[in-house]
Amino acid sequence: MAQPTISKHLRVLEEAGLIRTARDAQRKPRSLVIGGPLEEVDAWLAPFRAQWERRFDRLESFVGARAKSDPPKTSKRTKKSKETKS
Repeated sequence: MAQPTISKHLRVLEEAGLIRTARDAQRKPRSLVIGGPLEEVDAWLAPFRAQWERRFDRLESFVGARAKSDPPKTSKRTKKSKETKS
């Protein structure tokens, strides 16, 4: 990435309150802001996360039950190679 592009991204993150910039002579050390806006996003996503976790759990149960009830299928290639070996 070009330096101006990186600076633009860092400026957007700082304006959003996700990073903090300090001054150290000619350097600008940056650090993540713990909490704040990301906690708000996490709280907003919580119901969606719970919904998708339930859906994935049901999918996992379905696939597991289906795998137990269906015998493994053999391919035509496997059947032919067994016949030719006999």
